[in-house]
Amino acid sequence: MERFDYVIVGAGSAGCVLANRLSRDPSVRVLLLEAGTRTSGLWARMPAGISRLALPNPNNWAYMSEPEPTMNGRRIYVPRGKGLGGSSAINGMAYLRGNRSDYERWRQMGNPGWGWDDVLPHFMSIETREGGDPAYRGRSGELHVTDPRVRYESSAAFVEACVQSGVPRARDINAPEGEGASFLQFSIRDGERHSTATAFLDPVRGRPNLKVETEALAERVLIREGAARGVAYRRGTEAVTVEAGEVILAAGAIHSPKLLMQSGIGPGEDLARHGIEVVHELRGVGRNLQDHVYLHSTFGARNRGSINASLVGPRAVLQGVVYLATRRGYLTMGASQAVALTRVLPGAASPDAQINFRPMSWAVDESGKVRIGSDEAVTVSSCQLVPESRGWLTLASADPAAAPEIHPNYLSTETDCRAAVAIIRKVRDIMSQPAIAPYLAEEREPGPKTATDAEILAYVRAKGGNSMLHWAGSCRMGPDADSVVDARLRVHGVGRLRVVDASIMPFISSGNTNAATIMIGEKGAAMILEDARSGAAAGAQVLEHA
Repeated sequence: MERFDYVIVGAGSAGCVLANRLSRDPSVRVLLLEAGTRTSGLWARMPAGISRLALPNPNNWAYMSEPEPTMNGRRIYVPRGKGLGGSSAINGMAYLRGNRSDYERWRQMGNPGWGWDDVLPHFMSIETREGGDPAYRGRSGELHVTDPRVRYESSAAFVEACVQSGVPRARDINAPEGEGASFLQFSIRDGERHSTATAFLDPVRGRPNLKVETEALAERVLIREGAARGVAYRRGTEAVTVEAGEVILAAGAIHSPKLLMQSGIGPGEDLARHGIEVVHELRGVGRNLQDHVYLHSTFGARNRGSINASLVGPRAVLQGVVYLATRRGYLTMGASQAVALTRVLPGAASPDAQINFRPMSWAVDESGKVRIGSDEAVTVSSCQLVPESRGWLTLASADPAAAPEIHPNYLSTETDCRAAVAIIRKVRDIMSQPAIAPYLAEEREPGPKTATDAEILAYVRAKGGNSMLHWAGSCRMGPDADSVVDARLRVHGVGRLRVVDASIMPFISSGNTNAATIMIGEKGAAMILEDARSGAAAGAQVLEHA
């Protein structure tokens, strides 16, 4: 049986960083397991390829939630990256660290070392950012964080409209305060998607002490005498078992809790239902699931307010030629162009709403294919940043290849419902300002007939609310009995086992979660190396019961 010092499960946003950092020491052997392959081809590199990558494809798990009572019984689409880079290889590439207050809340919940001043050095070490204050922006990290190559005129007008509506202009949307309106920043380098696989994994694939296994589905963590001793996985039809000095789950907010439960770690009743032996009862596994609820608005456009016409027919061919020749043009755009991080509920201590603008619209036809909208329109995608609602996930079967049961439980509190209504109203206020008026025609969705609070909320539940694809929190970090890992990301009650990904967030970060997840990978790697030097990695962690 082959033995490694570290076995990392999941080559996603955190896993690629972990593999890079832990394999720096040539005396340490690292195995990185990934269930998928590599996203490849032009659509994977071209930022506009998000329109295809977000749909079901070999590099997307493409799950569906259980019927959601709070969303009129609808099943919510849950795309997750399956391949090197994980969701960073299929996402919208927006780079938002979140607000200083996010990390202060983490620290105040009993997680020392996770306040803003603690995580800032790790944010800085992962990025290369031209411009911005060097007091809080990195200059020499692997991940390139850039401004859009095309600043479309209606996107600039949206930023001005936000300012006219009372949103401050952001000097840097990734400054500690994380508030205001500006163009977005992106994980894009030289006009191409810059995933964590491209940034962190590809440059070190030649290290002889790093082994990367793709199409390797982890089935369970092997636990003996209260500690993780290895991983069993399947590579095609071959069953493989490896020994590990330490096992690190970096499979994301859906798959890390799923793998823990498959390994007998989780809520005992849930495990017993599927005939899985309880190795260690840990009731928080799969609980505290969080996501930002996508709130959809569209507006008809005029006077070159939309780029739709440039992305169909002969003009689309021209844009393709421009992109292939120069890596410029509209095909370098991510999912959105501009953003406002603002406050909509009375008394909000920090931004509680994210409002994204893209100068285009698209539709999904009956076959599931995404196409550009048939006429000129723009899209505003917004969300509540600090939701109170908590969902959960559990196993649907003991079969490791089976999809889990996902219960988002969106809009299940009064505050979240009020926030959804307030955000739609704020979108309307912004889109009524003089700066953007020349580019807009009529409001299409929700539409002017959706006027009262009750009508707006009904629209969101029936049609206008979906996943923002920012899943987090399902292996929560904390010292209490409902948490899963401690502040050093060690699973409570099980030695030599950690979780290092978005699932450990006590509260979801205020914005797109990819930047925070990469930071977690960087900070987690530093902790693992520190503990290895001090000998603190071994042994089970004991919960501090309240």
